[in-house]
Amino acid sequence: MSGRILRRALAVFAIALAALVSVGGGGTYVMMSVTTRPQFCRTCHIMEPYVDSWAESSHKNVTCVDCHYEPGLLETFEGKFKALSQLAKYVTQTQGTKPWAEVSDYSCMRGGCHSERLLEGEIQFGRIKFDHKSHLIGFERGKKLRCTSCHSQIVQGEHVAVTTTSCFLCHFKPGPTAEGGPALGDCHLCHGPPPDEIKLGGFVFRHSDYLARGVECASCHGDVTRGAGEVPRERCGSCHNTQGHFEKYNEVEFLHKKHVTDHSVNCLECHTRIQHGLPAREQHFRGDCSNCHVDTHSGPAAIYRGTGGREVPDNPSAMYLARVTCNGCHRPPFPGAPSPEATFKADPLACVDCHGPGFTGMAERWQREAEASLAKAKEAIGKLHEAMGEEREEGEGDPAAAKRHYDAAAWNVSLALADGSRGVHNLPYLRDLLRKASEDVKAGFGALGERAPTIPVGPRVASKQNCTNLCHVGIEETKLDRARDLPFSHATHLLKAKLDCAQCHAAEPHGTTIVQQADCVSCHHGNEKAETCSACHGEVARLREAEETPMADLDCLACHADFSPGKPLRERMMAACDDCHAEDEKDFARNRYDAWKEAAAAPLVAAEAAIASLPAEAQAEARKRIEALRALGPFHNPDAAKAEAERIAAGK
Repeated sequence: MSGRILRRALAVFAIALAALVSVGGGGTYVMMSVTTRPQFCRTCHIMEPYVDSWAESSHKNVTCVDCHYEPGLLETFEGKFKALSQLAKYVTQTQGTKPWAEVSDYSCMRGGCHSERLLEGEIQFGRIKFDHKSHLIGFERGKKLRCTSCHSQIVQGEHVAVTTTSCFLCHFKPGPTAEGGPALGDCHLCHGPPPDEIKLGGFVFRHSDYLARGVECASCHGDVTRGAGEVPRERCGSCHNTQGHFEKYNEVEFLHKKHVTDHSVNCLECHTRIQHGLPAREQHFRGDCSNCHVDTHSGPAAIYRGTGGREVPDNPSAMYLARVTCNGCHRPPFPGAPSPEATFKADPLACVDCHGPGFTGMAERWQREAEASLAKAKEAIGKLHEAMGEEREEGEGDPAAAKRHYDAAAWNVSLALADGSRGVHNLPYLRDLLRKASEDVKAGFGALGERAPTIPVGPRVASKQNCTNLCHVGIEETKLDRARDLPFSHATHLLKAKLDCAQCHAAEPHGTTIVQQADCVSCHHGNEKAETCSACHGEVARLREAEETPMADLDCLACHADFSPGKPLRERMMAACDDCHAEDEKDFARNRYDAWKEAAAAPLVAAEAAIASLPAEAQAEARKRIEALRALGPFHNPDAAKAEAERIAAGK
């Protein structure tokens, strides 16, 4: 063959080869392009739900291969090979019933996607504080996590959504946590205090108030996790069918590395589910004391829920509405007491631990009220029962009606007695029961034509702001040694003078005393006679009469006639002195005031120095007496004040 013919043959071959390569390459490109589209993926019917969920997800503008193929040319060919293998299995009908795919962390964190996720820091996910860095860098519970450990492929129809059940499994599964770090089940690790005010049973509840006092979340939310996240051995068989796999069952670290770190196996494929959240209130308390005491506490439970009374509307306790479980108040008698054997007695200090020192003695005051009312109710029902048994003339009264009212009253009082807490579990509902019982007792006696005894219900003092309804029950029994340097009795002001709490105290800041001296003066110094001054100023009266003084015969009002609230006391007193002594000397009091003050102060300074060596209790009592003398000022009886100071200094 001549060179010319050879060259022509080679040229034809080259042209044919080029054409073949061109056509083949173009076909290959077209095939690659078509098979990477989501529409191609859904041609397999088993992929339809996945594609549908993707189309509705936040990733709907991201093609399948951007996630399912790792970045890089070789990785793309590897992904395409695996995808074609799956296609071949589908065509030959040898595929499994459950498609399986993995998404690499490199795919998620490639440029333009989530490459800056680790740098975001703490973010808010619903009501949860979350930081990607602490989950993806390092080992949580000794396990290396992947993006898909939390972001599953399909969750309730969503594509690559956060699987909160995976969070619960890791945070609440029993077992050790990172040494030196916070417990993964610590509420504060994920939840800050809910910022919203919550209204419960007429009260405003702020989580921050209780957390600031060191109240544990579990005091109210003690049943927020259910399940243990164990791994039933039989679950291994759903994926593995060789004995060698089952022999690895107890090699926990190995299994987690293979399933979690190396492959994107969803945690719940192996672990049972752990639930986290507030259950229904009835369910919330069902798993508490009733685990051990079946039907033992039906009375307390009914009162706490505010239900069970006859013709009495339900009125659940504010504590019940706040989900405070039984062991929030019924605490073990010693640290570490085993709950099945220990008798958990109610601890009055639990009130103070949660609500602060202002609640000291509150439960006891509730109980005193409830005991008095229950005793009167039992007595009244007993008398009604006796009256029903008395013989009557035919047609006299209506015994059947009396019996109906007696049964209703007895039921409601019995329910209150069965509670056993004497009002602590739910004082408002106990009052409701007793009020209805009182009405039935009255109606029962009325049906017999007799007068009913009285059943006292509720606080003795009714406040317009409901201050005395719960928190300050029995406040009329509280006496203050000093209020604005004067003795004070709540009973006198609330029961006798009929004052309301709001006339002296503000709601916010709670309990702040807002009454001014001028307000007290307007009542106490209205048309009072001078001899009544000693009711409040007894110490002054005693000192004034202790030793002879030139002013002993003067009436109090001779000096204290001016009660102008805007005028300083010192100026008012000096003006009164000058009114009497103007003829003797101009500015009589002003000229002598500093000398009198110095003369009165010297014995007090000496007394303070003398008591420094006394025992703490005696020193505190002596200091109170010194402060009382100092409050009297230098006018009333300097000689008597000096003598009193010397007695204090001598320890008398």
